[in-house]
Amino acid sequence: MKNYSVHFFIGLAVLLVSCAQQVSPSGGDRDKTPPRILESQPLNGSVNFEGNSIILEFDEYVNSSGLASEAIVSPPLEKPFEVKMKGRSVTISWEDTLFENTTYTLQFGDGIKDVNENIALDSNVFVFSTGSYIDSFQMEGKVINAQTLAPVEDVWVMLYDGVDDSLPYLELPRYFAKTNEQGEYKLQYLAQGDFKIFALAPENKGYLFDQPAERISFLNQRVNSYYPIDSNRVTLPEMLVFVEEDTNQFVSETVQNENHGIKLIFNRPVEQLDFRELTTIDESLWSRKWNSKRDTLTFWFDKVLEYDSLKLFVDVEGFRDTIFLRKPKSKAAFKGAPTKTGLWLKKNFKDKKPHFSPLVLRAKTPLVSADFGSVLFIEGEDTVDTRTSWTWAETAISLDYKWKEGVRYKIVIPDSSIVDRFIQQNDSIKLNFNVTKTENFGELTVNCIFPEECPQYVWELLDAEKNVVDRQSVEPKEVIKYKHLKTGKYKVRLVFDVNQNGKWDSGRYLKGLQPEEVRIYDQSIEIRSNWTSEIDWNLVDATVVD
Repeated sequence: MKNYSVHFFIGLAVLLVSCAQQVSPSGGDRDKTPPRILESQPLNGSVNFEGNSIILEFDEYVNSSGLASEAIVSPPLEKPFEVKMKGRSVTISWEDTLFENTTYTLQFGDGIKDVNENIALDSNVFVFSTGSYIDSFQMEGKVINAQTLAPVEDVWVMLYDGVDDSLPYLELPRYFAKTNEQGEYKLQYLAQGDFKIFALAPENKGYLFDQPAERISFLNQRVNSYYPIDSNRVTLPEMLVFVEEDTNQFVSETVQNENHGIKLIFNRPVEQLDFRELTTIDESLWSRKWNSKRDTLTFWFDKVLEYDSLKLFVDVEGFRDTIFLRKPKSKAAFKGAPTKTGLWLKKNFKDKKPHFSPLVLRAKTPLVSADFGSVLFIEGEDTVDTRTSWTWAETAISLDYKWKEGVRYKIVIPDSSIVDRFIQQNDSIKLNFNVTKTENFGELTVNCIFPEECPQYVWELLDAEKNVVDRQSVEPKEVIKYKHLKTGKYKVRLVFDVNQNGKWDSGRYLKGLQPEEVRIYDQSIEIRSNWTSEIDWNLVDATVVD
C-alpha cells in the first residue's frame, strides 16, 4: 500500500456549488420521502473502475453542502475531492491515483439532502473496485470509555496492512469507519487478511495520531477480516478509549490567595524542587505546605505582602520556568462573609448537620490561635458547655460532639476569637442548624470476592450523578460497609490496581500497555431510609448475586 507523510493535507470536502437552490411551491402535504439515486456513472458496485469521478443523478433537487463534514472515503484520499452540482446531478471528482485491485467505499452520511424538507439520502454507501471483484469481507466491534465503560461516539476505527507501531503517527489507514452513538463500528468491503487496528478521536479532524491529548485505543493483537456468513468468526474485544498520561513535568496552574500566599499546581507528583523569588522579596520566610499527593505546593507569605508583581523561578525535574504574577485584585466579600476583618470560615455541611460527624469550620488562611472560652452553644432549649470539646489545626476549627438526632442547635463564636497568620480576626459567627436522624440514612454491606492475581483494587462508590462518594483501596477478599448513606441510587466501580498506586492508570500505546481494567457492578444499588442492603460481588466466578 502507498505510504503518506504527515505533511499531506487530509480532508474530505471542497464544495463548489454551481447552481442556485430550487424551491418547490408552497402549500400541500409535506414531502417525507428521501431523495433517491436514479442513475450513476459508474454503477454502484462496479468493478475495473479507471476513472476519477462519480456522477449521481437524483429524483429531485438536493443540497450537498453537508458533504464537508459527513462524507467518508475508505481507503482515504490523499487530497480533498471536489463536488459540483448541476440540476439534479452531483459530480464527485478527485486528483488522486487510486490503488490497484482495491475496493473503495464512499459513505455520504447526512451530507446529501433534499432542498425542501432537508431529508437525507436513503442509501448513503457507494462502492466500486479498481480490480475485477468487490471485496466482501468485514469486521465489527465496539468502542467504550476505559474508565466509565460508556460507549464512545465519533471515533475513527482504522486498519493498517503494516506492523510498525509508528503507522498511526505517519500514515493514512487502509480502511476506517466511525463509531455510532452506541459506540459500534462496522468495517465493510474489506480484503481478506489480518490488520493492525487503532482507534482515534482526532482533535484536528485528521487521521493521524499527532496530538498528545487525543483519545486513542488499540488492540495488542492483529485482527482478521471475515466473510459475513462465516459462523466461526471471532468477536473482537471491546476497544478501550483513553488519553495517554502526560509524563512531562510542568506547572499546570498558579493560584494567588489575594496577598496572603500562592499555590503551584504541578502536572505530576514532585520529588525535588528548586524555587526562588527573583525580585527583592525574601521568600525564605514563606512557609511551605505540600498536599498528600505532592503535586500541589502552597506558599504562605510571612505577612500581608504588598507587591505589584512576583517573579518566580521554578526548576523541577528538568523543567525550568519563570512565572510572572501580578498582584490580584481584592475579591468582593462572599455572601455572609465578614466585612471588617476578612477572616472567613466555612462550615462543612449545607443544610442539616449530619449527626455522626464533627462540626468543622475551615479558613482560607493558616490559623495561629483560637479561644473557645466564650462560645455559646445551645442544644434545643439548653445551654451546654463545650469549651473543652473544641480543637483547632492549621486551617480549621472543629467540634467533636455527641449530637442529639433531630435537635436544633445554635452556636455563636464571638468576634476576635480566631486569629490567622496575618492577624486577621473573625467577626461574630452565628450558626443555626438542625441535626439529621439515623432514619434519614441507609446502610450498605458489600461482600467482595475478586481475583487474587491482582494484589489490590481501587473501590469507588458513585452516586446517581456519577460523583465519587467514596474511594478506597481494597484487597481481593474484603467486606465493605457503609453505615450512613444518603437515600438514592448508587453504582460501584472497581479498578484493577496492578501497580498498587491507589488510582486508575491510563495506557501507553508505544509500550503496548492497556489502561488498567475497570469493572462496574451491573445493577443500580438503591439505598432506602433506615434500611440495610447487602450484596455479594463475585468476580472470580464471574457472577453477580443480589
